Amino acid sequence: MKKVKMVSTLVAVAALTLLCFSAAMPSGHGEAANAPGKKCDFVHGAHHAAHGPAMKPVEALQRIIEGNDAFVRKHDAGYYKAYATAQHPFVTMITCSDARVHPSVFINDPVDNVFVIRNVGNQIQNSCGSIDYGIYHLHTPVLLIIGHTHCGAVKAAMGNYMNESPCIVNELNGLHLPLKHDDGNGSFEERWLLNVERNVDYQVDFCIKKYDRLVNTGQLAVVGAVYDFINAYGRGEGRLVITNINGVTNPEWIKIAPFMKLVDENLKNTVVARKTGGH
Repeated sequence: MKKVKMVSTLVAVAALTLLCFSAAMPSGHGEAANAPGKKCDFVHGAHHAAHGPAMKPVEALQRIIEGNDAFVRKHDAGYYKAYATAQHPFVTMITCSDARVHPSVFINDPVDNVFVIRNVGNQIQNSCGSIDYGIYHLHTPVLLIIGHTHCGAVKAAMGNYMNESPCIVNELNGLHLPLKHDDGNGSFEERWLLNVERNVDYQVDFCIKKYDRLVNTGQLAVVGAVYDFINAYGRGEGRLVITNINGVTNPEWIKIAPFMKLVDENLKNTVVARKTGGH
C-alpha cells in the first residue's frame, strides 16, 4: 500500500511540474521581443510549430530532386539556348534571405532575368562584391532593394541577439545604423514596419553614393521596396510597395519621377506608399 501511495504521489508531482513548465513557456505573442538570454525568433523559427513538424532531410531532398525533374520536363532544349553562354538580367535584386521573399513576386520566370543577391536584412555591405558584379559587369539598369513585412532580421536587431552564433551576430550588427532612429514609440508592430522601411532607405542611400556616377547620369535607378504579405499598407497581400527611388521618399514625388513615366497612373497610386515620412 505504501508503494502504491508513493507512486501516486510521484505521478502527481510530475504532472504538476509538467503543467507549470508548459505554462511558463513563451507563447510567442505576449513576451518581450528577444529578451536577454533568449534566442532570436528569426533564426529558430518561432512560428514554425504552427505549420507542423519540420520536414526530414530525406523528404526535403526528395522534394528538391522531383521538383527539378518537373522543371526539366516542362522546358525543351530551346528554353536553355537563350542563356547557355551568357546571362541577361534586367535587374540586380538584393533582398532578405527569408524564404517568403522571391523574385517570383514580380516576374513569372526569374531565370536569366533577375541577378539575385540575398542575406539577412537585405544589407548592401554584406554583399558588396556580388552587387558590384550586377552593376558593373551585367549593367542592369535597376538595383532593386527589397525589404519585407515581418522581417526577422530587423526584429532581432530591435532586441538582444547576443546569444546567437558569432556569424549571426556579425551580420545583424550591420542593422544598428538603419535602426538608430527608432525612438521606441508606438506598438511593436508599428515600430517593426517603420524599421523595415528605415533599413530599405539606408541601403538605398548607401547605393546612390556608391554608384553616384551611374545614378547621376540616369543609367541606374536604385529602387527601394517592401514586399507586403500581411497587407500592412492596405494595398493587398503580396504587393511590392515602392517606397524609395534614388533617395526620393515622398510618395507624390515618386509617382512623377522620370523612371515611373511608363507605369499606369492607377497602378502608381496602388504601388507607391510609405509609413514613415518622405522627402
